[in-house]
Amino acid sequence: MKNILLVSIFLFFSSNTLILTDEKKCNTFDLGCKTKKFIDDTKEFQKKGIKESKKQIKKNKDQIKKLNPLQ
Repeated sequence: MKNILLVSIFLFFSSNTLILTDEKKCNTFDLGCKTKKFIDDTKEFQKKGIKESKKQIKKNKDQIKKLNPLQ
């Protein structure tokens, strides 16, 4: 009975750590890891910004076409 309890507790904690390993944690003085993480975050932010700016340009272009009295 104790063995089953110990095994079940071990499996529970090991499954939790597998779920949490998605994000990589950098050590305090690991400059390579921190630099790579910063670059990846910056790339993701820029991709999101480009998508939003494309939507805004398309929206503004449509508004300008509606306001143009020559058409």
